[in-house]
Amino acid sequence: MIPEFAPRMFPSFRAIYRHRRRLAIFVVPWVVGLGLGVPLLWYQIGANAREPQIRNREETLSQGYDIIGRALDRLGRDALFLADLQSRFGETTTRLAPLSAEIFQSFAASSPDYDQVRWLDNDGNERLRVNRRSGAEPVVVSREQLQNKADRPYFRDTVQLPLNGLYFSALDLNIDNGVVEVPHLPTLRVASPVFRNGIKQGIIVINYRATRLLERLKRLDRSVELYLMNQAGYWVQGPNAAANWGWQLGASTPGPAEAEMLRAIGKGDRGLFGSRDGVWNYRRFQPVASLLATGEVAERRAAGADLYLLARDSAAAINDQETRGKLILAAVAAILAIVALAVTGRLANGMEAEAEWARQMEDTNKALRETNEKLNVTQRELARAERLSSLGLMVAGVAHEMNTPLGSAALVLSKAAKDLRLFKERIAAGLRRSDLDLYVADSDTSLDLVRDAIHRCTALVQRFKQVAVDRATLERRDIDLAAFIADADPRLRKWDASAGISLTLNVPDDLAITTYPGPFAQVLSNLLNNSLLHAFDAGKPGMITIDVRRLADQVLIEFTDDGRGINETDIQKIFEPFFSTARHSGGTGLGLHIVHQIVTEVLGGSITVESPPADEARGTRFIIRLPRIAPAQAGT
Repeated sequence: MIPEFAPRMFPSFRAIYRHRRRLAIFVVPWVVGLGLGVPLLWYQIGANAREPQIRNREETLSQGYDIIGRALDRLGRDALFLADLQSRFGETTTRLAPLSAEIFQSFAASSPDYDQVRWLDNDGNERLRVNRRSGAEPVVVSREQLQNKADRPYFRDTVQLPLNGLYFSALDLNIDNGVVEVPHLPTLRVASPVFRNGIKQGIIVINYRATRLLERLKRLDRSVELYLMNQAGYWVQGPNAAANWGWQLGASTPGPAEAEMLRAIGKGDRGLFGSRDGVWNYRRFQPVASLLATGEVAERRAAGADLYLLARDSAAAINDQETRGKLILAAVAAILAIVALAVTGRLANGMEAEAEWARQMEDTNKALRETNEKLNVTQRELARAERLSSLGLMVAGVAHEMNTPLGSAALVLSKAAKDLRLFKERIAAGLRRSDLDLYVADSDTSLDLVRDAIHRCTALVQRFKQVAVDRATLERRDIDLAAFIADADPRLRKWDASAGISLTLNVPDDLAITTYPGPFAQVLSNLLNNSLLHAFDAGKPGMITIDVRRLADQVLIEFTDDGRGINETDIQKIFEPFFSTARHSGGTGLGLHIVHQIVTEVLGGSITVESPPADEARGTRFIIRLPRIAPAQAGT
């Protein structure tokens, strides 16, 4: 090869020298193009790689902000709720009502994060304290162990608040008998004053154990490190665990790096800054900000109660896309330079065409990436709209279901009020024993009816609350299919057959599975929407049937309608995203695509469709097979 190749090369170099002026027209643009294009592309590759990282950090910050906000808003509402209960059922001026202790114990048991629930009188004396340490059962502390907390900031500040006032302390380590408790217990205290008939009765204090909240923030995103810093520049949860809680563990001032960061983040409520440790996104969090925005409470925060959330890229998530892109760019530039020098005039036109083709391909790829990104955003927004629509139906179902027991309670109370007026008149006219017996009997009956209505409302609220929680979280739990399917969509529990469409549910009473209720409910709701939208002609009667059967280690769910069915062309594309035959009437083409994704990727099952069904002459049947125990790691 070498003896044959060498003679060809030298004449090429001689030709280059002889035609150097002519070839300069080709060489100069390549030199200029490589000299300008490579640095620009080099910079652009770095910028393109950094932008997703910035967005990812900002999204993680928003998630962390929402988690803390929801937790503390719920804590504030719980404190207001407990203060209101205490004002209704608390102590009298002379003794402690047993109902107060029961309420406090039940309240402490409602959340594993409530470390202490206390009631202090106007002098700062603890009148009632319930401890729930390390997740144990709530315990009412004996009177001998109760203390005076009049010197504590949370008492001094809270006792000055008006009705519906809230006090939030700074997040710090719990101190027991003047010493930081070991093991460390991150604690936030929220308090609210108790009023009865306009007279202040003391304050309610909840010690919130923030351990699980901080752990949840750590696990948000493996590619992003999320930290917390207080207003003084000390780490609450920082890169070095040994530096956490420094102001309580002996550090007189924050470190130089922390002081520099505090100066950077003190310029606004959110932003971006760089330090020796990398590039950071930050956001300032103020407790109970959302409650203040609605004007629901009067709030007083302790000095230093605000927190800063800071996010930077994790060392374990180094993005090598930039390195690969730059290596590829360098390699391509080197090859193009070598090729330009080696082949010169003979391949000048070919090389120019190749460069043009490469540039077009880069533009096309960029356009495809942008289009795909927009498509994904649109798909997520449409899916979110589907969930919001489902939530609206659920709220309507709650109102509809609760209307009957509340109406019954109102009717009974009206009758009780009328009976009371008659009883008073009979007292004035001369009360007989028979009148008293009749009034007592009627009152007992009325109370039983009202109590039954309230119990029905309570059960409805608990059931719909569980449905709402299932829709908002991806948590696997045991469900009874007979009760769950009826609650999966408000229409399934109380079917409206006025449009001529009937519904039949065939679900065994003793069939339980372990799955993800929220996604499962969305599957049933989407299938129901699909049938009502596509299956039946306007004004014509029809039937929808849901059959559930137990298999060996699976459950079989058949969702059948006797509508007009699906043609052979459309049934091949029924689960594709954005495929819809009702685009003109508001169809998005995402309902069945989401159903397929949830069944196969989240619930670990399979779904097929038949039209017409095997045993029918018309209609459509969706056949879903789900494992009795859904996979522990659900797809997204």
